[in-house]
Amino acid sequence: MKVFVSDRADADLLDIYRYLAGRNFAAAESIIGNIDRKFANLSRFPFIGRERGSLAPGLRSIAAWPYVIFYIVGDDRVNIVRVLDGRRDIDAEFQR
Repeated sequence: MKVFVSDRADADLLDIYRYLAGRNFAAAESIIGNIDRKFANLSRFPFIGRERGSLAPGLRSIAAWPYVIFYIVGDDRVNIVRVLDGRRDIDAEFQR
């Protein structure tokens, strides 16, 4: 199954990278690499994540500590909706 990263999730990833790289380049590379590996796992096992229907219909999530990948499984692809810091108010982020 293919993984499609939404524009919003792509912006999340860029924000994460910029923030971390400004403080520790190796940490930024490591965390983005971990997120990329999670994307690859989702392409093979799309239903591995936790159901998060209370936030949005069909939404699921998987941890990439300290970040959380939010996604929806479609007929032929996994749609990455957001990538957020798990320490944030997730409910508030999805109400925006």
